[in-house]
This record gives sequence, structure tokens and C-alpha cells, in this order.
Amino acid sequence: MTAAGRLRFAALDSWRGLAALGVAFHHVSGTAPLLANPFHDNLSRGVDFFFVLSGFVIAFSYGDRLARGYSMARFLLLRWGRIWPLHAAMVLAYLVLECGLLAAWPTGGPGGGPGGRIPFTGPRDLAALPASLLLVQDWIWPGRDLWNVQSWSVSVELALYIVAALAWRALGRRALALGAGFALALGLADLGGAAPLPDHFLRGLIGFGLGMGCWALWPRLAPSGPARGVGSVMPGLVELGLVVVVVILIARDAPLLPLDLAFAAMVLVFAREQGALSALLRTAPLRWLGVLSYGLYMVHGLVFGRIFDGLALAQQRLGGQWVAAAPGGEALLLLPALPSALLVAVMMAVALACAWLAGRLIEWPARNLSRRIAGSMGRLASVAA
Repeated sequence: MTAAGRLRFAALDSWRGLAALGVAFHHVSGTAPLLANPFHDNLSRGVDFFFVLSGFVIAFSYGDRLARGYSMARFLLLRWGRIWPLHAAMVLAYLVLECGLLAAWPTGGPGGGPGGRIPFTGPRDLAALPASLLLVQDWIWPGRDLWNVQSWSVSVELALYIVAALAWRALGRRALALGAGFALALGLADLGGAAPLPDHFLRGLIGFGLGMGCWALWPRLAPSGPARGVGSVMPGLVELGLVVVVVILIARDAPLLPLDLAFAAMVLVFAREQGALSALLRTAPLRWLGVLSYGLYMVHGLVFGRIFDGLALAQQRLGGQWVAAAPGGEALLLLPALPSALLVAVMMAVALACAWLAGRLIEWPARNLSRRIAGSMGRLASVAA
């Protein structure tokens, strides 16, 4: 409980931050063992944890209110204000970058810009700019990574918000069972090789639906007393066991449904905050990582890309061999183990600093503004009534 008496799942907030850190780490490719192992290669599956957690948190925060008639316009404004401004800022930052590349290499030059990139091609396709800016790119081009490429999941999230809000409005709490059942059906179809949807939306619907199911189960599993912390042996063992299972499933690139079910179990167990790992997750540094999670997720691609550009330009001038173009146009780090680890640490620190700056300048002010506007809408509705 917070001081205001409202539930706050602090351990889950920290897991969100760790998942964002894992996705960012996955996007640093290299030849050193730290960057070339099955666990690292599959850490993008942290996005599936985001979907499960989002279904749980949105159901907790808005499900019953939407079922009782809470304004869908206010709900969507609050969610839009939470996710769109920073996304838009990142798309515009990439637009400025592409314009700069075009000015420096107007005809592509010999090999194009740093890393052989040619402006306004590939993920930065100019034709996809309007849809990407409006955050509907995955609705139109499902499966394509466009502009701020990790925003595909946020585009899917926006669609999920609309569908879930309509379901709560039409069905009330029955929407929870419908969402979970639909997620299980899709997951089983995926296991059987008959998934009827593009991969991105499939991942979103399965994860979000299972998260809604977690909230339906929560009243039966919520703890009756305060968190026990480090002295609680059995809850701590359950928490540790779940983490081990998830690590194994990620390293083995498990099918979507088993991994999402493991993530759903993690959400339910760590929402209780009864074990030693939960006590660790409630410490200030990890909670702060949770605060920075969305910013880190959104900015790390731009930050890492510019660091790799700098390394590519430096090695052209100095004659070293530190990075190379990997298949798909990504940069591949060629440094040995220790220099790679040190560089990754620096890259993560820079990305976290940029996430904090983006939060201060864009994310948090925009969220507060959307809350004020939504509050004004509520007061106007009360006066009109």
C-alpha cells in the first residue's frame, strides 16, 4: 500500500525496469561471450513480459472503472499522454538524424553514412513516417520495425488499450475471463502452428490477455498481511524458482505460451511481495530503474546507434577494427571480452542518463499534463450532469 492507501506493485515496477534493461542489452550485438550466448540472443522476449504486466496493471487501474462507465475518452487520453509524447520525440529525433545524413551524404556516398547506412531507407522509410509518428505503424505494416523500431510494441499496446476498454464497457468484469480465454486459445493455436495473426499482435494479445487473467485471480491470491521481506523462506524460494524457470525458457527460446504463462506466474507471485527477492526489488535503485523503464526502452536504440556510429567513424580514421556491420544492418561489436563488457556498461549508463533526461523534459511533464486535462474533463462532465 502507498500512503494514500492505493496498491502500488513496487516489485513489479522494478521487474519492468529490469526487463527494459534486458531488451536494451539484447540490442548490443557482439562476438564476445557476454554478447553471443542463447540467453542474450533471446532477451528481446522481455517485451512479452511487458505485455503480461500491462494487462495486469491496466485491469487493476481501469478495468472496473471502465465497466462502471468511466469515460473512454479520458482513459485513452491518459494512456496517449503516457506513451505518445516520448515516442513522437524519438521519431522526430530520427527524422533530424536522417536529414543530417542526407546533407552529409546526399547521394549515399561511397557506402553511405556511418555503418554504410543510406538516409531514409530501411527502418527509416519516409513513406512510413506519418503512421510511425501517429503510433499506428504496426496496424498498417504489422511485423515491420519502423523509425524508432522498438515502438512496434507500443503501437500494439495502443490497439490493446482500445480493444480492452471496449470489452470492459460491453462485458464488465467478464472481459477478464474473455481476455484470458482468448489468450489461451491463441497461445494453443500458436503452439500448433496455426496462429491466425501477425507475430507482433499475437504476442500482444496473448500477453495482455493473460495479464487480465492474472488480475481476475488476484483477489484469491492477494496477501492478507504486509510483505514479510528477507525472513520469508518459502515465498523467497518460490520467487527464485520462478526466475530460474524464466531464465531457462528465455535461453531455450521457448514458444510464446509457456513463456507467457511463466511471466503471468511471476506477476502474481511478485505482486504479493512476500519473499526476499521482492524485498530486494523494493530497494531504491531498482525502483528508480522501474521509473526509468519506459524512457530506457524508447531511447536506447538511438543512443546505442550513435555510439556505434562514433566507433565506426573512429576506426575509419584510426585503422582499428572495433565494429562491423552485422546481417540486417545492425552493428556488431568486435572487441574482446573485457573491453566489450566495459563498453556495454558505459552504453547502459549513457542510455539510463538519457532516459532520465527524456523523463524530466518530455515523459513526466506530458503525463502530468494529460492527467490535468483528464481531470478537467471529469469536472466538466460533473457540471454538465
